Amino acid sequence: MRVRLLLHTFRLVADRFDLQKLFLESLTRSKGFCLGALCLFVGPPRATSADFAVTYTGSSAYAFNGSGSNPTLTLIRGQTYTFSISSPGNHPFQIVNPPAGSTTGNNTSSGTVTFKIPTNAVNYRYDCSVHGFGGPIMTIPPPAFRIVNLSVGPNIVLKSTGTNNWTSIPQYSTNLGGTNWFALTVLSNRFNNGTNETFCGRPPVSNAFIRISAQRN
Repeated sequence: MRVRLLLHTFRLVADRFDLQKLFLESLTRSKGFCLGALCLFVGPPRATSADFAVTYTGSSAYAFNGSGSNPTLTLIRGQTYTFSISSPGNHPFQIVNPPAGSTTGNNTSSGTVTFKIPTNAVNYRYDCSVHGFGGPIMTIPPPAFRIVNLSVGPNIVLKSTGTNNWTSIPQYSTNLGGTNWFALTVLSNRFNNGTNETFCGRPPVSNAFIRISAQRN
């Protein structure tokens, strides 16, 4: 039984993924079923508490998560961030000149501001909309994720590039043209020197495509 290993890199563009480059294609052998492997950067929004608790320090400055004085924020393009604001009424927090539709709750002294970072290379600023103090928001591209090795035995072992600030989630599908991808059972995962090694169960089907979905921690 042949295992067809397709390793691709993808580029995040708006809300779709464009094939950027065919990285490697090889054939190897396994027992029991065929696998096609591809790596996809996904990065869905996190269903957690706010990324930043924003408070007023009393000296014309905001602190983030209890530290800093109008610090520079470095945010990843394509990701959505939440800011929990607790500031006096005369010091409302805002994202300055965000693209239309990229924020909710902006310009408030109490509540939650969300900001979906555009995917183009543009930097922004946050400030007090009354007095103007604040700091810069630098935007950077997401980390690159790519499957560099796949081995099949009693379980599947995936090696991929990545970062320890993101979680790699292996998924399978029987139809590359469809939208239904299903999580594989992760047995263990370890990150070392820029390489993520994921041990997971085999798909419950005889033919499957494998990908890695990456999610920000």
